[in-house]
Amino acid sequence: MTITAARRGAGLLCAAAVVGLLAGCSHSSQEEAKTPEPTVSKVPGVASIPRMTDTADLVLPVDAYMPAGRDLLQTTDAMITLEQRCVSRYGLKYTPTEARLPNFSKNSRRYGVPESSQVAREFGFHMTQNDPRSLPKHLGTPPSQEVRTVLTATSPQGPVTSYHGRRLPKGGCVAESDRALTGGDEEQRAGHSPVAEQIRAHSFEYSQLDPRVIAAQTAWKKCMSAQGYTNYKKTFDAAGDDRWDVPTATSQEITVAVADWRCAQQVNLVGVWFAVESAYQNAQIEKHAEELQQARDGLRQQAKRVATVLAGGKPSGS
Repeated sequence: MTITAARRGAGLLCAAAVVGLLAGCSHSSQEEAKTPEPTVSKVPGVASIPRMTDTADLVLPVDAYMPAGRDLLQTTDAMITLEQRCVSRYGLKYTPTEARLPNFSKNSRRYGVPESSQVAREFGFHMTQNDPRSLPKHLGTPPSQEVRTVLTATSPQGPVTSYHGRRLPKGGCVAESDRALTGGDEEQRAGHSPVAEQIRAHSFEYSQLDPRVIAAQTAWKKCMSAQGYTNYKKTFDAAGDDRWDVPTATSQEITVAVADWRCAQQVNLVGVWFAVESAYQNAQIEKHAEELQQARDGLRQQAKRVATVLAGGKPSGS
């Protein structure tokens, strides 16, 4: 697997929108560098497969090289602070929409199964808090075109270099704030570790094609079919059923979610998938150890700059 660094591109506006910084903008921006197709020269062996059901606190090997949830929230706050300072230099005010975050870890739904039997019984496939389906379609007032122009150095007509005769920073206030937190590293985005993120994304792709995971999914499908749910081929089919696209879980959704969790428990789908994906990640971590260590060091330096901003100061070098 070749590791490439993500470009900034138009996704900077997404980064300015808080949620973009937390979740990453690569899924919504066409200008982000595309990760290479996953290839492996050797299917890694698995020494043992643990019995696992709940995933609320699931931790994968590469997570050690990525910022934790608290770090991301602080980075978000620092980015907003810097963006507001920058926008104010142009006589404008920027008040971003408040971030609303799901109340579970990034791995809790990684394999499509509810994170626990209790969650399945109470919430079905919905998140326990701040499920997007239960939130208003429009959160707050979007920034004015003037603010968007200063934030991104773009207008409806295209890129711009100035606002009312005053020169804009390269890429706008979002890019300036990002550079301030990364120390000017053009290959980084604040709050992100591209190398680790690509390993994490590719390991999931590898694992889905692994015969051990395919066998576990087949066993899960057989279990679900025995209960009358013959239209689900994989766990994500059950969780992604269009019938669940409602503000709160219905009794039917809860029934299916409970069956999903029980079948996953019966065939140890989570344990198998976790062990297999961890093996792929460990292989790539060993292969890219130096890059990952550099990225980790960069995140540590970012954390210092974030703390400085949140304390009311100015990051060194900015």
